[in-house]
Amino acid sequence: MKTIFFTLSLFLTVSLAMAQTVKPYLATVKTKAFVTKGVLYKVDSASLVVVADDKFVSIGITDIQSIKIKTPKKKKDLIRFVKYDPWNEDNFEKRTDGIKVRKWGEKDPTLGEEINGHIAATMVNVTGNILAAPIQSINPSIARFKINGSKEKYGLLFNDLKLFSVYYQANPNILAELQQLKAISATFKP
Repeated sequence: MKTIFFTLSLFLTVSLAMAQTVKPYLATVKTKAFVTKGVLYKVDSASLVVVADDKFVSIGITDIQSIKIKTPKKKKDLIRFVKYDPWNEDNFEKRTDGIKVRKWGEKDPTLGEEINGHIAATMVNVTGNILAAPIQSINPSIARFKINGSKEKYGLLFNDLKLFSVYYQANPNILAELQQLKAISATFKP
């Protein structure tokens, strides 16, 4: 019974470890007539499928001028540049008789000093976050593909493009990938 339980738990652990997460990539596809922005869903030999506005948009390869791939923007977190806490444990030390006293003979801040310290720290943090907001909102392209309606260029870039698609990430062709790795590693000489 223990061996069956151990085998099942080992199988579940291995299957969870091998589970692959799908990362959606945002694609901006520029064609001769329009520009489509959305999640790159599928790349095949005849078209490119993008999910834009909750609709599947299929774009023929002869219409595609260029493709830009981006990662989705991450949630912005507030940055704490200055921390003001006069009652923090780091400001105190314990004497030999067990009583906590301020370090270096400092005195406790008055109510006015404490309020001024909190206001100053808040103003510095707000100003720093206002200045950091435009920098945090930058989302550069991680890949750019110039197709210009050419089937030959699309064919050359096909393998690179499909790696960014949701469909390929969910259903990878592992045998083909292993054969490619084998062919690449055969060319290396130690």
